[in-house]
Amino acid sequence: MTAPSVPKFTLRFHNRRNHEILSLLAERFGVSKNRLAEEMLDRELQAAALLLERDLTGTLDILRRYRRDEHLQGAIEAFARAEAYEDDPIKTRVAEIPPARDAYGIEEAFA
Repeated sequence: MTAPSVPKFTLRFHNRRNHEILSLLAERFGVSKNRLAEEMLDRELQAAALLLERDLTGTLDILRRYRRDEHLQGAIEAFARAEAYEDDPIKTRVAEIPPARDAYGIEEAFA
């Protein structure tokens, strides 16, 4: 019977200092760099997952509270106000066109 395969992942350090610190800490704690990196990564991933879950739960709460009949008319009015009365950040402006110059005097020759 063979042991189940362990997922593998090659980690490339773009910051050489992080690799050096990992080596120093692994030696200090008496564990492999791989083990230490996985344990540290596990803690960071769990914290990030909790933040993501909180964000998603908050979004879900907002969606659950949303009532179309209560919010739709207000949203339409807010959109209309913004379109009609707010400054348009991408409003176009006509560039001033400098008067044409007849650098070679052609117009004058045919006048």
